[in-house]
Amino acid sequence: MSAAKSIESCARFDYALSAYVDGELDPDHAVDLESHLVQCPPCFEQVKLLRSLRASLKRAKPAGCPDVLRARVAAAVAHEQARGAARAAAQAEPKPRLIHKGYAAALAVAAGVVFVVGVARQKPVTSPQEVAKAQLGGSGNESVEVLLDDLVTQHAQPLPPETTDPEDLPRFDPFVGVPVRRPEFQSMPVNFMGARVHTMRDRRAALLQYVVRGKHRVTVYLFNSRAVPVQKAQPILQPRVVRERPVYVGKINGYSVVAAEDSGVGYALASDLGDDLSTQLVLAAMQ
Repeated sequence: MSAAKSIESCARFDYALSAYVDGELDPDHAVDLESHLVQCPPCFEQVKLLRSLRASLKRAKPAGCPDVLRARVAAAVAHEQARGAARAAAQAEPKPRLIHKGYAAALAVAAGVVFVVGVARQKPVTSPQEVAKAQLGGSGNESVEVLLDDLVTQHAQPLPPETTDPEDLPRFDPFVGVPVRRPEFQSMPVNFMGARVHTMRDRRAALLQYVVRGKHRVTVYLFNSRAVPVQKAQPILQPRVVRERPVYVGKINGYSVVAAEDSGVGYALASDLGDDLSTQLVLAAMQ
């Protein structure tokens, strides 16, 4: 793509980035935007930054005013009010300037407290260290929880595939960070329907779509299990040992979900099949 066409394409999608990150973009435009993000690192980095900032906002805890400071401000206000009332009663002609000055001192103290608390509230959002931390992602538990929830969402409301040719899958490797190959599911009646690269916050997975036995949809994520450790799927999924392999099995929103890993490649599968058959599919995918 030429530089002029790239700039024109970025300008066309720039307005939609925030809506896409907030989940407010309609599916048709989301598909077009995701296709552009796969080919445009600057736009992808912009989406990554937007997601990180929103994650930082969600994690920020409002700073409360300490009880000791609150009591000190209240005492200062009460003291100035008492002094003003005493001056008014002792003098035939009240001196509003003195009373006003007293109130101003107390209000200045209160205003300073409000300013300090306001700055404290903003600090977790604007701190470069916090933004950098957000860009690196949260804990392993949070990452795998996000991945599994995202898998079920994509399975329940699937987007059209970017390719239906399994020979195209190796071009997903640099985006996902692990080799992406089509699981064969040998000896099982499974049809490959297509694949796409899907972004989850600051990570990406290859999303593969299948149909089993002619009517059951199956969605498979291939991802970097060193970045998102599968073993931290507990307690979302329950651990099992099948054919001497550890797997994690459970239900999320009514769908059967199974996760496992092999040599740094993570596998997560969602389907409306039973847990046992879903587990067999995951193990077959790793062969």
